[in-house]
Amino acid sequence: MNPTETLIEQIRSGNAPPNIREFAAQGLLPIPQDDLIPLQILLSHDSQVSIASAAKQSLNQVSEGTWIRLVERKEPSRDVLYYCMEQPAFSAIIKEKMLLNFSVPDDFVRVVAQQETGQLLDLIINNQVRLLRSPGILEALQDNPTLSIDQRRRIEEFKTEFVFKTQVSRHEELEQIVSLPIEDILARIPTLDIEAQKMILEADARPPEELTEQQVQQELQKLFSPEELKEIPQEVFTVYQRILKMKQGEKLRAALLGTKEERSVLIRDSNRSIATMVLKNPKITDPELENYAQMRNLDSEILRQMGQSRICIKKYSVVHSLVKNPKTPSPVSLNLLKLLREMDLRNIARDRNIPDAIRRQAKRLYDMKEKNH
Repeated sequence: MNPTETLIEQIRSGNAPPNIREFAAQGLLPIPQDDLIPLQILLSHDSQVSIASAAKQSLNQVSEGTWIRLVERKEPSRDVLYYCMEQPAFSAIIKEKMLLNFSVPDDFVRVVAQQETGQLLDLIINNQVRLLRSPGILEALQDNPTLSIDQRRRIEEFKTEFVFKTQVSRHEELEQIVSLPIEDILARIPTLDIEAQKMILEADARPPEELTEQQVQQELQKLFSPEELKEIPQEVFTVYQRILKMKQGEKLRAALLGTKEERSVLIRDSNRSIATMVLKNPKITDPELENYAQMRNLDSEILRQMGQSRICIKKYSVVHSLVKNPKTPSPVSLNLLKLLREMDLRNIARDRNIPDAIRRQAKRLYDMKEKNH
C-alpha cells in the first residue's frame, strides 16, 4: 500500500489525527480529487465541528462537471452517489447521469425509485434490464405515491410482458442448471476450486434422499419466519419447494448458478457444503452478503468463512454486521474489530447483545484510538 492509500485508509477508518482530517477537509492533502471528495463527504459528518464545517465548505465549491464525472465512473463511490441524491440544490442532470450509469448498484437505484419523482422515475422504468435483474426496484416504484397514471400503466405493461414470462421460465432454467455436467459448470465458472468440484462429484455418486411434502413444509417453516412466509410470492414459493426436494448434487449446482431467490434458501440449508457453495456463486451481490452477515439463523461456519473471505471483508458493512452478529465465531469477530471505525467500536463496546469478549476488545481498541488523537 503506497503512502497515499495508507493516508486515505487512516482517514476512512477514523485513525487519522484531527489535524490530518482537517487538512483533508480543507483539500490541502496531496490526494487525487476523485479520492479526496468521498473523504470530504465522510468528514462532513466528523464529530469535530470545525472539520465537518471545512468539509462542507469544500464540497460546496465542487463544480457540477466534477460531480457528473464522479457519478459516471465505472465504479462510482457509494458515498458520492448518496451525497448527490441528498442535495436538493443539485441540478437534475447529475441524478440523471447516475441512473444512466449501468454500474451504479441496484440497491441505490431502489432507494431513488422510492423517493424521486417525474423524469427520474421514467429513466428507471425505461431500464428494463435493471428491473428484470432486481425485482426490488420494481416493488419500490410501485410503492412510490408520486407515480403518474402513465407511469403506472407502463409498469403494469412491463410486468405483463416480462415479469410473468420470466417467472414461468424460472422453473425451466432451474431444471437446466441442476442437470449440468461438471464440464459445463466449469465453463460457466472457470475459477471454481478443486474442493467444490469434488463436492459435486461425490454428491452425484450418492443415492438420492427425497423429502415428503410434509417434510418440505416443515423445512420451509425452519428457514423462514411466519411473517416472511406471508411475503413470499406464490411463484417464488413454488421454486423454494422445488429446491427443498432436490438431490444434494442438484442443490450444489443451484447454489453455484442459481438466482438470488434460490440463494436465499440454499444459504440456510442444514448441509454446510451447500451453504458454502452459495458464497462461491459469481452472481452474489454486496447487499446479499450484508444480509447473510446479519442472519442469526445461519450456520456459524458460514459466518466464519465470510469473515475470512477477502471479497466479503472488502465491504465495510459486511465486516460491521459480522462483528455485531453473536453467531459469528469470537476469533473471527476479534480479528475483524481492527477494521472498524471509532464510532462503531464505541457502539459495539456498549451493545449488550454482543459477547463480552468482543465488547471488551472493542473498548480497548476504542480507548487506544482516543489516546492517539
